[in-house]
Amino acid sequence: MTNVNPSLTTNKHATLLVGLGVVWLLLAGGVLAFQLFTPKQVRIEWETATEQNTAGFQLYRSSTPAGDFELITPAMIASEGSAVSGSHYSFVDSGVEPGETYYYLLEEIEYDATTHRYEEDMISRQVPLMAWWAIVMVAGALLVGIALVVAGLREGGVT
Repeated sequence: MTNVNPSLTTNKHATLLVGLGVVWLLLAGGVLAFQLFTPKQVRIEWETATEQNTAGFQLYRSSTPAGDFELITPAMIASEGSAVSGSHYSFVDSGVEPGETYYYLLEEIEYDATTHRYEEDMISRQVPLMAWWAIVMVAGALLVGIALVVAGLREGGVT
């Protein structure tokens, strides 16, 4: 029969709990760092019902709804619809700053070079500092990590 020292088993279990807690805390820190240092983007999407004589589209951005709008599409976004069907479009704006609000105008360009800006359909987007899922994940990982570290320290005899 083998004698097992209960204090050694308790110390191993306490060490394991503290180690797992540290892993959860590192996970929280990693997600937080990823969110804070990853460049932010805004995806603008629109859909057309039909596209009669449409050559393509351009997007403009401003930091105020009445401000100076600057062209942000490097080239015209080519039309994919027709006179009997429309299409779905998207553009990713990578030139944004976290915490700022941006306003976007869509401009339709016809084959005869006439343009139409859809000012009545202005799009506004606020760029979050962090994604909502990251806030939930960081908070959860912090709670689990702290709980495991505290449980491990209590089990190991440290109070």
